[in-house]
Amino acid sequence: MNEEKFWRLIEQIDREALEDGDADAAVEPLTEALAELPVKDIKGFEECLAQALYKLDGKVFADHAGASGKSDDGFLYARCFVVGSGKATYDSVLADPTLMPDQTDDWLEELLSVAPEAWSEKTGRDTDDWDFTASVDYETGSNSAAWPG
Repeated sequence: MNEEKFWRLIEQIDREALEDGDADAAVEPLTEALAELPVKDIKGFEECLAQALYKLDGKVFADHAGASGKSDDGFLYARCFVVGSGKATYDSVLADPTLMPDQTDDWLEELLSVAPEAWSEKTGRDTDDWDFTASVDYETGSNSAAWPG
């Protein structure tokens, strides 16, 4: 999957539900759209997601993420929110880390479940059987080049 297709899929996120704080409802259209694609595209989506989150994994972004930047999980979920907000927001934050959301209600942890859930719907297998590993780790601190010291 290329980045253009990835960002088109991200646009399936229900922005109104996201703004209302209903993350499950926000990602549901994305999960449904992804489940209609071949398994290789579902895995490709997960790879693109990992790459996008990895690029935001750095001290300079955490420093501008308010309370979210003080917790590994919180910072990951804030990065998910940036990605889930779409390419324009993502590009803006990447270019200017001061635009990183600094509120703990600006989280989108549910984005991490989209590919496994879509894969489960597609294959009829349990999400616990999802065994895809992206080429980069999106967990906080994994991008060691962006965490000096």
